[in-house]
Amino acid sequence: MFITQLTKRDWYRIYKYLWKARLLPISKTKRFFIKFGAIIRIFLALWFLLPIALRALLIFFVPLTLSYFEIALAISMIFIWTCYYSLVFGLEIRNFSPSMIITLRRKTSITKFKKIRAKYPTAYITPKQGILSPPFNSKWIIIIFKDCYLLVAKGALPYDRKRYSSLLSVIRYENITDKIIFYKQLDPVCERIIDYSDIKLLHGK
Repeated sequence: MFITQLTKRDWYRIYKYLWKARLLPISKTKRFFIKFGAIIRIFLALWFLLPIALRALLIFFVPLTLSYFEIALAISMIFIWTCYYSLVFGLEIRNFSPSMIITLRRKTSITKFKKIRAKYPTAYITPKQGILSPPFNSKWIIIIFKDCYLLVAKGALPYDRKRYSSLLSVIRYENITDKIIFYKQLDPVCERIIDYSDIKLLHGK
């Protein structure tokens, strides 16, 4: 059993790299609108910011002034440009960002599972059948970071085959007794590996 404490800042980075790896647990429709919004953001920035930026440069050569509206518009566009994805990930954090994730190594009995749940009532326990038996009849996609493994399983929900979901698990290296044996155990249930081993994912303990 692996217990991982996570902060909101950790979850922001988790969603950031899930998005980068195209594994963020959102629907295709939502992903389309997020990308569409990102493109619109570029056009709006060019439409509004470029003329204001040119006028701001001309101030050094010609006696011009910027109106309060132009200054406010420029600040608003810069905010939208820099914070767009932060707002998207912020919504995901509101939907799902448990402060503690418990990952079971193997499937456990109902009695033992209830004891774990009683001891850690607010923890998100994933997966109930253990990491060596991924859910959804699928395999793990493993993202390797400098300090942890991020495991993602994607598949159709058993009660509705038209709906898809993702299951996340975060395991710190410091909680793994033997990394070589651990990795060999995961290998048969691993679909693919994404290497971000030069990046530290988590911050606080």
